[in-house]
Amino acid sequence: RTSPFCLSLLEVVQSSGSMGEQQSLAMQILTATAICCVYMAVGPFLMVLNKEILDKVGFKYPMLVSSLGLIFATVVTHGMRAAGKLELKFKGQIDQRFWLEKCLPVGLCHAATLAFGNAIYLFMGMALIQFLKAFTPIVTALITYGMLGRKERPITCVALLCVCTGTCISIANNKGGLGVTTTGLMMSFAGSACEAIRLVMTDKLLSGYKMDVLENMYWLAPAGAASLFTAGLVLEGPSVLAQGHMQLVVDHPGHFVLAASLGLGVQLMTTMVIKVSSATTLKVLAQVRNVIPVLC
Repeated sequence: RTSPFCLSLLEVVQSSGSMGEQQSLAMQILTATAICCVYMAVGPFLMVLNKEILDKVGFKYPMLVSSLGLIFATVVTHGMRAAGKLELKFKGQIDQRFWLEKCLPVGLCHAATLAFGNAIYLFMGMALIQFLKAFTPIVTALITYGMLGRKERPITCVALLCVCTGTCISIANNKGGLGVTTTGLMMSFAGSACEAIRLVMTDKLLSGYKMDVLENMYWLAPAGAASLFTAGLVLEGPSVLAQGHMQLVVDHPGHFVLAASLGLGVQLMTTMVIKVSSATTLKVLAQVRNVIPVLC
């Protein structure tokens, strides 16, 4: 029996005009759905893996761990460019001033988001962290309105409140990992604000220049990787060397390689979701995604 949701999609497709337009719209819906599903799958794996690296492996350096995905994304995209596999359609429009004004702020916010997002696992449990993240879509919607002047429809606002409330209830009913610390709360609020600003700026950049996903990553990933890795070297590097924790990387190479690969996957899927929808939609999906590692 066909579900009401599928029937609604079918009605939208059938009302779109000619057969060619219907096929095009159906393909867009299927593509967007597939992208969202992959995004929902990759994120929880990376959350759990990063927490395992910080807690069980004992490599308690959130900035360096967070930089793995961005460094890998930089290496992959620039390697593709060097091999002639990546065409930069906007290379002529992106000069030094553009990169400093548009790309660098996105990279810095991305670096801050990842650093705060991983560091918080050292201070609070998984359940409370995801509980606090449940409010990020509302923050994103507010910042979108403040920076872009884009208002969400009333029905979207109601949906946001329902999703956030439902996520909070689901996580609050989970009995494990609820422990509040002042440092953890401050990091959570800072991370949510940085992520919301980054998503809105990325949304604006993608909508204004119509970059494809890999080109977007080519310009944005180096800024985040450089700032995050540099901060990690300065703040965490001396401790890594003093305590001999580089040996942990040698002893657990699979963890770090997988973290870098999943980090690249998250960068790709995040940009693709924003491209086919919006920053607010991304954060709504993220709330459902954030419940997965808590309930599993």
